[in-house]
Amino acid sequence: MSIRGIDVSDYQPNVNWQAVARDGIVFAFVKSTEGATLVSQTFARNWAAMKAAGIQRGAYHFFQPASSVQGQIDLFLKTVKLEAGDLPAVLDLETTGGLSVDQLCDRAAIWLEAVEKATLMRPIIYTYPGFWDNLGTKRFADYPLWIAHYTSAEEPWVPGGWKTWTFWQYSDTGTVSGVSGNVDTNIFESVREGAVSYKVADIQRELRIKGFYQGAMDGKFGATTTAALISFQKSQGLNPDGIASLTTWTALMQKSPKVFVPPPAPTPAPQPTPTPISGVRLTQIFSSYQAKASQDTALIWLQSQVSTSVLGEFAQKWRATTLPQDSNLRLIDVGKFYRGLAQQDQALDWLQKQISPAIITEFAQKWRSQSIVTNSPIRLIDACKFYRAAPNQNQALDWLEGRISPAILSEFFRRWQNASRL
Repeated sequence: MSIRGIDVSDYQPNVNWQAVARDGIVFAFVKSTEGATLVSQTFARNWAAMKAAGIQRGAYHFFQPASSVQGQIDLFLKTVKLEAGDLPAVLDLETTGGLSVDQLCDRAAIWLEAVEKATLMRPIIYTYPGFWDNLGTKRFADYPLWIAHYTSAEEPWVPGGWKTWTFWQYSDTGTVSGVSGNVDTNIFESVREGAVSYKVADIQRELRIKGFYQGAMDGKFGATTTAALISFQKSQGLNPDGIASLTTWTALMQKSPKVFVPPPAPTPAPQPTPTPISGVRLTQIFSSYQAKASQDTALIWLQSQVSTSVLGEFAQKWRATTLPQDSNLRLIDVGKFYRGLAQQDQALDWLQKQISPAIITEFAQKWRSQSIVTNSPIRLIDACKFYRAAPNQNQALDWLEGRISPAILSEFFRRWQNASRL
């Protein structure tokens, strides 16, 4: 079940939060601070009005990496006073500030750890795929992710290290009663019995930390997980419905010095997994997919080595459907949407058995090869994937257009129009 939310800043100066609530908005994030000195002019008014309207509220800090980290910590904690039921603090990471990746991450880590210690809630990280993938880091993957990705796909792009998303900002052109003009719109997905996902595994982990769950950390929302969640909800005075809603998730994020942490349960001996003759598993390869040019080239090559009938049956297994065979499933799309789910792993293991070890080995070599990357550091296809109408992106596209002849632009436009009619 999708729970609707928005986020606002000084760009939406006069929000009618009562009207927002009547329009079905359940939660909202509001900008509180930026850097070491800037406090949002509308924060105090929004913060109080959100609470009065019954909207679950959260506050975000826009991180300026080159500014004093301690100054940014002090400013946020002085400005934002979290209360019971409020969402965890958010660190908005969108710029390097001219620092290296390691410097950025080290300074962000100081803010995250200090705010977590002060608020007793693990902060949320807000970012977008283009920025995070360019960093090339997997740090902070144990923090909840609020991802900004405007796409028509069923799921957003989840960048480096994270297994899943917690909040998804899916549009910056939403319309909501009580807000003039466009507004950023978000969702939170609640989970319940029957779900199988990394989100469920995160819930199981938090329940275990708090002493309510001793079952397998398998990402399967079964009767044991439901019973544990109901017990936790009762202990917090929440509606004991066994559903991991936003209210329940927020309570799970709350850390308490009095929480009983049970000793770790004995870890069962792992079952041996048959190793393919080539020594390479497709599941391992797809788990490292980052949409690099060399990776896409390798996937296109592999698809050309597999028969249409095998690809059709693989598509059935991947989608868990009995629809007629469909070879239109691209392996590049498999890489984009691979999340390590049991159904996906089973389909990839099946596919691997249909391909000779020699082809798998050559595919792995192409996957790891850096010599395939062209002289251009970026492909236009990748630029389109991460286009967000940011000023720097528009300037770069305008610059490129000025260096391409009118004849080539006309031919490109003709081909683009023809492709859109297919």
